Parts: sequence; structure tokens; C-alpha cells
Amino acid sequence: MRITDQNYRILEDKAKQEGAKSIQLLPAENIVVENRTILKCIFGCNGYGSQVCPPFIPEVDEFRKMLEEYEWALLVDWKSENEFSKEISENFIKYSVSPPEDENIRREHEDTLKTVMKERKERIQPGSIEIEKLAWGLGYNTALATFPGMCTWCANSEYSDVKCAGKDGTCHHPTIRRPCLMGLGVRLDKTLEKMGTPLKNFPMDDTIPSQYTLILLE
Repeated sequence: MRITDQNYRILEDKAKQEGAKSIQLLPAENIVVENRTILKCIFGCNGYGSQVCPPFIPEVDEFRKMLEEYEWALLVDWKSENEFSKEISENFIKYSVSPPEDENIRREHEDTLKTVMKERKERIQPGSIEIEKLAWGLGYNTALATFPGMCTWCANSEYSDVKCAGKDGTCHHPTIRRPCLMGLGVRLDKTLEKMGTPLKNFPMDDTIPSQYTLILLE
């Protein structure tokens, strides 16, 4: 289905209402998908086993075939206030497993992690769902939102933990869970390179990393 200028503006206005900085339209064929991408999910991500991550979502080869049936996608760049210091960005995963002894650094890491979860639960995930819902209303009947990583619908009120059902049970929010980009095999860095928008790389030094999601459109 053709993306008219009018529909694009309607989707853009909605995205900004939901907390996006900007959106870009790209041909779905320009989304780079690689099988090896999920190695970073299986090895090194504590989100593995979340209900929006492998093994609960389509395998990469399955998704690659599905993606061929889409014509367009919206790349949504979300607002964030989560500034990463060099110390935290260099040791983010390490400190999640083994908290630093320095009390100030430990608190900084906890605050950074809480903000990641808070922004995903309160802005990025619901905002992506709302854009998807609007796309349905505009006639894009197989529109599908994606999440930037581990789902946080089940984060506690302090944003100190996520109680995902995972492999031990049925998802608590099945109608509003959407697949993680990386878990589907999407190479966001290479996709952005093709668009002339390089991804900010770690380590960072007092920098706010970009938070992207894709909304697939038929």
C-alpha cells in the first residue's frame, strides 16, 4: 500500500505526540538482517528469554521471509534523557552482574538502568504501539511495531527489576508485546549506515544514546 504524504504527516505527528524526536520512511528491503545478530542476544544480554526475545519470537530466517512481504518501514528515533558517562557505558553489562564497589558509581549505574526501563515502559513501548494502532486505522492492516530490546511491561514500580514470565509462564501482556529488533536479526547499525545516519557507538562520554524502533508497514 502506498505511503501518501498525508498519511506520512499523520504518522509523524502521532509519533511526536508520543515522544519521538523524528521519524524516517525507508523501503523495507533496506533493513539489514543477519543471522549472526542474535549471537549477541544469546551470549551477553540479560534480556535473553524475555517474551519479546529469542526463543519466543520468529527465527531470523523466518523473519527475513516475512520482511519480504512488507514494502515500507518507519524508523522512529525516540527522545531520551538518559545520559551515559564513559565509566558506565564501558562497564554497563559488567556492573549489571557485579556492582562496582564505589558507592557513587554504583548509584549512577542503578539510575541509568532505571531510566532505560522507565523510558521503555512509559514512552517507547506504548508509543510504538500507538503508532502501530494508528497505522492500522490508516489501512496498513499488517503494520507491526518493534521494541528496542528487552520488554519492560513487567518492570516493578521502582524500576529495579523486570518480572517477565519468560520460559516459566505465559506472557502477562500478550496483546502489547512486540519483538525485539536485534532478536529478529536486524542490524540497526548497518541499516542506519545505508540511510546516512550512523549509530552512536559505545563507549560514550556524557552522551545520550539514540533509542530506535521500527514500525513495519505493508
